[in-house]
Amino acid sequence: MKYLCLPFIVLNILAVLLLWAAALFSTLNPNTYGWLSLSGYALPFIALLNVAFIALWIFIKKRFVLISVAGLLAAYSPITLYCPLNTSTADADLPDSLITVLSYNTSNWGDWETSPDKQSTAEEKLQTIRDFLKQNNPDIVFLQESPLNEKATSVTSAYQYVDTVACKKSRLGVVLTLLSKYPIIKKENLNIESKANACGAFWINFHGREVILINTHLEVMHFSMKERKQLSTIVHGNQKDRDSIRNTSQTLIGKIYNSTKIHAVQAEQIAQFISRHRDTPIILAGDFNDIPNSYAHKTILGAFSADSSSLWNSDEDGTDCYATTGFGPGYTFKHFGIRERIDNIMCSRHFTPYNCTVVKYITISDHQPIVCKLKIGN
Repeated sequence: MKYLCLPFIVLNILAVLLLWAAALFSTLNPNTYGWLSLSGYALPFIALLNVAFIALWIFIKKRFVLISVAGLLAAYSPITLYCPLNTSTADADLPDSLITVLSYNTSNWGDWETSPDKQSTAEEKLQTIRDFLKQNNPDIVFLQESPLNEKATSVTSAYQYVDTVACKKSRLGVVLTLLSKYPIIKKENLNIESKANACGAFWINFHGREVILINTHLEVMHFSMKERKQLSTIVHGNQKDRDSIRNTSQTLIGKIYNSTKIHAVQAEQIAQFISRHRDTPIILAGDFNDIPNSYAHKTILGAFSADSSSLWNSDEDGTDCYATTGFGPGYTFKHFGIRERIDNIMCSRHFTPYNCTVVKYITISDHQPIVCKLKIGN
């Protein structure tokens, strides 16, 4: 039995080392460390491999369960960024005076080719959004890929204060729209390095207190519809041609890598803005087009902290609302074989988040809305 277990022990230790490497390397700047930064995409699968080893040792040799248990505990922070296991707060236990914040990439109000809902008319999709907003009654709505055109008026008219920012470099650039129940005092386009994406800051008057709202949309992956369909075919096992699988995979991985390099620069620009306004209450939300365990995510969240040099950010100064109060992987994008939480809500130390959730039943966009309740403190 001793010699039978030895190969599995070696493989188990290797799985733990791979887990730690993925957790560490994924938060490195891709512009400095290159392809190592993509290791975060493998982290959930390596974590599941370690869980499989635990199940194996339960049946073979229980004491060796500790190998993977120790490995998973050491990687607790990055794993729970992917899949937090928080319990929700009952409505009766929620404090008074909460504000509801919603972030949603509507894919041009569900009218782009990436929309999974091909049956509904444009008006029916708008009606879905109107009903959704009416049901949740959010105080602040961060919208991405949501231009203020004539058809959008029926959605935005429920809010007294509406404003936008857009990429200045492209006529077809992404439009970020903010809907607010509180007066918008001013705005600033952060002009992140991008040909089509954008990030904007809006100052609001929240009961006499200045609050900054940052609506962001980091660089898209630039997958064509053909490439998305090819990816879906590969993931679902319908592509048997090895050369086609290899070529498509290389192309898509290359595009992901190039996008993460742009994300790094954009995240640093946003982080600089946050650092300059750290004493002001800030809520940041939007479409990151990147995984929770990434350099971009770490850089933006770390900017809320006075000490952003640590590998993993605590919630003392800035909070990833879903990682802190959500449950499960919380996929906000799950199309073409991709399942990731790429949409986020973050807040500064001035807020306490409650019950951040991803809304699963809205299908007009290739994204799912993310909603959170916040309590502002001192």
